[in-house]
Amino acid sequence: MKNKILTILALALLSIGCDKREIPTYNTGRHYIEFENATVDSTIFTFIYHPYDEYYDLPVAVKIAGQDADRDLTYKIYVDEELSTAETKHYTLPEKTVIRQGFYHDTCYIRLNKTSDLDSKKVRLVIRLETTSDLAIGKLENSVAIIQFSNTVDRPEWWDSNVEQYYLGTYSQKKFVLFLQVTEADLTGASDSEKRAYALEFKQYLIDHRGEPETIDENGQPMTVPVLGLE
Repeated sequence: MKNKILTILALALLSIGCDKREIPTYNTGRHYIEFENATVDSTIFTFIYHPYDEYYDLPVAVKIAGQDADRDLTYKIYVDEELSTAETKHYTLPEKTVIRQGFYHDTCYIRLNKTSDLDSKKVRLVIRLETTSDLAIGKLENSVAIIQFSNTVDRPEWWDSNVEQYYLGTYSQKKFVLFLQVTEADLTGASDSEKRAYALEFKQYLIDHRGEPETIDENGQPMTVPVLGLE
């Protein structure tokens, strides 16, 4: 499915390129706007990591090329409704977007709303840059951004065999959600000492709430973690 989407986007970008527009060399005295990431590098977001938030302001990095700006430069973004599955209830675009004076890199924020239907599905938001009187579009492959978001659970890559053996034990969706609620921790890139600290925090919670329904795992057994300590 991902390859199909990227193929559609590639064709869309090619159709834009049919105007024979030359790739800017950035020495014309004009300013050009691009997303920091190329279209193929889509952003994936889940509210599971933010269980108490009703919305999340997702940062989207942009950059300019050309001469440095001596004033704020206004740019525009819009939603490609044909390629998006997200509805207007799922997001809010910023009212004003500018590259601030003296900046080559800046950030806009797309508000993602945690609606109830995201508990059972993922949606895709495709945004495009639009030419303004201040800024022309730079590289076409950096003119589209893809954001995929949901409130669903997938086993995180960081919950690998090492985490399973020494810190958090066997993965289950219920254990993962409770771990996030207790610690609010994303262990991506975490050191061993950080993993141990969060695992001990979680272990203490399981001890304090032993026998309660929320600490009974999906197999009907009490949740346990193998991290050493607190015995």
